[in-house]
Amino acid sequence: MIRQFWSLWLTALLTLGSVAAADLRSFDGTWVIAEAVMDGNDISPDNLSTLVLTVNNGKYNLEMGDTRINGNFTVDFSRTPAVMAITEVEGPNAGRSFNALTELTPTGWRAVYPTPGGSTPTAFESNPGSGAFLARYERKPGTKAPIRPLRALLILGGCCHDYAAQKDILKKGLEARANLTVDIIYSPDGSTHPPLPIFGKPDYAQGYDVVIHDECAADINDQKVVEGVLKPHRDGLPAVNLHCAMHSYRIGNPNEPATPGTPHGLWFEYLGLQSSGHGPQKPIAITYVPNSGPVTAGLTNWTTINEELYNNIKVWDDAKPLARGRQGAGDKPGQNDSVVVWTHEYGPKKARVFATTIGHNNETVADPRYLDLVTRGLLWSCGKLTDDGQPMAGYGPSGQ
Repeated sequence: MIRQFWSLWLTALLTLGSVAAADLRSFDGTWVIAEAVMDGNDISPDNLSTLVLTVNNGKYNLEMGDTRINGNFTVDFSRTPAVMAITEVEGPNAGRSFNALTELTPTGWRAVYPTPGGSTPTAFESNPGSGAFLARYERKPGTKAPIRPLRALLILGGCCHDYAAQKDILKKGLEARANLTVDIIYSPDGSTHPPLPIFGKPDYAQGYDVVIHDECAADINDQKVVEGVLKPHRDGLPAVNLHCAMHSYRIGNPNEPATPGTPHGLWFEYLGLQSSGHGPQKPIAITYVPNSGPVTAGLTNWTTINEELYNNIKVWDDAKPLARGRQGAGDKPGQNDSVVVWTHEYGPKKARVFATTIGHNNETVADPRYLDLVTRGLLWSCGKLTDDGQPMAGYGPSGQ
């Protein structure tokens, strides 16, 4: 009977780590049972010593002697204590689903699951005759919590770009270069006022480590809406801004230099640079500013295919140019010779902001040199880039 329970109650343990952070990835790792009670009776530690539980992103694998069990789970974090829904995929109870109750403890986690076929427990107890199983687990000695992937929210939609393709190019390219999970908000609307679902929801970025703004929404100019888009960053959330994000959320005339603290300056003050337009598509020669910091450390200059070079109406004093782009003669500063990559700190909490005006065409967005640059900018914004431009330990590809 005890073996029948292993696959059920051990899976119940799986989601407890995520109760603290409301993130299944916070539970990734290797676990052993520290203490357990079944049907009111303590289980000897000798019977627990061979149990090893490995979890990765909502999937689990249990090894107990010759027994191998695996499955998946989700958690309802809106309930207190949290309730998990668990399904065994392979093992003695393959195909069975059940709910368990979970709770974080000072030294680890505990869970209680019902007798097979029973309802979700209501208390952390296992009384004689109840059939309930109560267990506590800790990380296997010699192991540690894996580094949780960064969570990025990529926002795309609006005028003039192939966002349907670029959303997938960016997600694939960024996730291949860093320990990163990219979620997408995309509107297929091709106007300058795309109905993005973030509008009117200033908490849209809750739970994310960084927002990637890649929308083209020049005519979204309601001050309250723009302030709602900015709120996560005013509160300190890092940001990455790509290409037409620089031409979005315009209040007033974008060709007139904006004044900080005014509605006209809301979006430009956040970006650290004001741009109002671009010339014809021609190759852009990108030159990195020497000794400009970790984002560009070791990168070599390159020339794009035909691309849009955005003008510079105003560069904020505290923005840090990282690269300039030139088209043709490059003899008109701010027009055919302009800042194309920079960093900035925004708001009272000094949110880190990375931006590049490069990235109109799909071929450019898919260029490894472009994806390398954007990945570095993202990691820098999150404080996960070393001084020599490499991901910090655990934030490289596949968590390296």
